[in-house]
Amino acid sequence: MEHIVFGFVILLCNGVDFTSSSRPDPSVNLKTLVNDYGYAFEVHQVTTEDGYILEVHRIPGVINKTSSETKKGKVALLLHGLLGSSFTWLGTGPKRSLALILVDKGYDVWLLNNRGNTYSRKHVSKLETSFGFWDFSWHEMGLYDLPTTIHYVLNNTNQTNLNIGCFSEGCTQTCVMGSLKPEYNKKIKFVLALSPSVFKKYLGGLLRLLIPFTRIMVNLYERVGYFQLLPASTLLRIFTSFVCSAKSIFQPICISVIFSVIGIGYEQLDRANLEHFLKYEPAGGSNKQLLHYALGTYNPGTFRLFDYGPVRNLQLYNSITPPDYPLENVNFPFAIYHGLNDLLADPKDVDLLKGRLPNIVDAYLVPGKLNHYDLMLGLNINKLCYERAVDLMETYNQEQS
Repeated sequence: MEHIVFGFVILLCNGVDFTSSSRPDPSVNLKTLVNDYGYAFEVHQVTTEDGYILEVHRIPGVINKTSSETKKGKVALLLHGLLGSSFTWLGTGPKRSLALILVDKGYDVWLLNNRGNTYSRKHVSKLETSFGFWDFSWHEMGLYDLPTTIHYVLNNTNQTNLNIGCFSEGCTQTCVMGSLKPEYNKKIKFVLALSPSVFKKYLGGLLRLLIPFTRIMVNLYERVGYFQLLPASTLLRIFTSFVCSAKSIFQPICISVIFSVIGIGYEQLDRANLEHFLKYEPAGGSNKQLLHYALGTYNPGTFRLFDYGPVRNLQLYNSITPPDYPLENVNFPFAIYHGLNDLLADPKDVDLLKGRLPNIVDAYLVPGKLNHYDLMLGLNINKLCYERAVDLMETYNQEQS
């Protein structure tokens, strides 16, 4: 019976798209979107130490301006969350999306697409359908994807340091990098962290139901291999367009399902924009990323390297339990902004993070009952949060310019 249940979970979570070879280039659609907003858009390729080819998007400024006109030293690298992409930072358009707000402030904005999402599904030697391609979590994103991209951005902008804006899992990988590669801390002026997803002791909602099966699932996937999670399939897009559009009678059901995962957030809900957002996301990833988070709830209050079980842990870590990430190494200025109704970054879990990081420069519970994605997509999030956050970022950039 267990095998039947897990077989169903695999199919449900992976949503394998066998038409990937005929998919249009998603970068073309995003470039058109950003150009229509009135901004320039560049596509860059970055290859990590372990062979993943990441697509990085750059918005140097409005059309007809060159990146050389960007104010010296004002560079921002933005990191998306689990199953997200660079679109996360762009979907709400001018005057609302943080990426474009920063461009208007004179920042040279770069958007990282982590391995496995819509834009970063290539490897120097592995196909996305090959065994081992999906054997990664946010650990590798912090160890390889982020440092490699920082190095590339600094080289291309002739700068010595930059700002990071992170959402959810993007903040997780930032903490991983700061913990394990502290030499990169001096390359970061300031971190603006939205709904940072690090500790998972108080994880709530629908995902909490998976926690009792975490150890069984890890053992299973270690045998059969890890798989993609919610890729950007045509079938999924058709389904969400039908069910979640503002004109659909099923939109309340769609919203309820989403809220069961991220938290209730009617105050800032943009019903009209929901269908547009779901055309681009979820953008895919590895189920190992989700399992790594689940292990943080299975072993509450911990932020550790991946727990493979006693035997393999002993081989990899010389201990039957994985080591904790040394968060005391994360000494760059870290500003946290989060919501009260966030099931994926519960305020009590954020408090755990605040207690472990040595250089918290702002910790702000945004007014109202905001859920996880309200920090990115909320109707009034600029007034509620971004103005305060960007003002603080500007302070750090003026001090160090």
